[in-house]
Amino acid sequence: MKKTGMVCMMILCFTMSSRSSALLGGWLDDCLEFSEQKTEQLREDLKDKTKMRECMNKLLGSRLTDLAKAGTFKQKFDVSDEAMQGVLMDIIRESSVKAGLEKYQQSGSVEVYTANWHLREAIKWMETCANAEGKRLLMDIATDNSKDDFFRSSAIRTYMSRADMQEKWDTVVRFLADDEVRLALRFDFNAYSVAMEVYDRAENDTQKREAIVVAISAALAKEEDKKAFAEADKLLAERSTEYAESPQRKAALERMNKPPEKETP
Repeated sequence: MKKTGMVCMMILCFTMSSRSSALLGGWLDDCLEFSEQKTEQLREDLKDKTKMRECMNKLLGSRLTDLAKAGTFKQKFDVSDEAMQGVLMDIIRESSVKAGLEKYQQSGSVEVYTANWHLREAIKWMETCANAEGKRLLMDIATDNSKDDFFRSSAIRTYMSRADMQEKWDTVVRFLADDEVRLALRFDFNAYSVAMEVYDRAENDTQKREAIVVAISAALAKEEDKKAFAEADKLLAERSTEYAESPQRKAALERMNKPPEKETP
């Protein structure tokens, strides 16, 4: 995402947060401070999908989500993962139609602002509940290059927070091989760092470790970002003697140290 777009997005987020907080006074905080009587009443209300949806619209619109508080909300009001995810996925799909995932709208009607805000916060709330179905939706958003990088990045962050080690391994190998996706998500998803985490956790799986080394080595052979290359190369060389002494690494190091070619006048 271009820097100017990111700046505009931050301004929009601040503006929307200020407006919504003023209007709703932080609905999530209010709910967490309910008396036992009001808590019990809301527990009962949230068993009804329509009322659950109304409550979630308030929660998503009130302010930037504190995920720790979101988790506390689920526990306090006995909301199941399935119920929460069902409502959130509905909101994501419906907000996508109103706002579009193709571009994070920086101007437009109140409806578009609201849809954008609900969409981004619903993706974030999925971290509290996403199961296999929810993770598929998040991965679909993250890997669709027709979608805005902001939504894609939000989706992959949430997905990885819910992913088990096998899912992380699958994702890392896939993204290391996909230059377009890796570059689009770079600022919010460091494939190299996650790959190192998976490598370290796979201490009893030689085959998996070898596959990760091959995948990282192949990606580094094409890496253009010198800082990203240097960090990943150092970490991998510390873990794999085979990589550290490989001709592929030597060639990559020589390439990265090569001065930029001068443009022809």
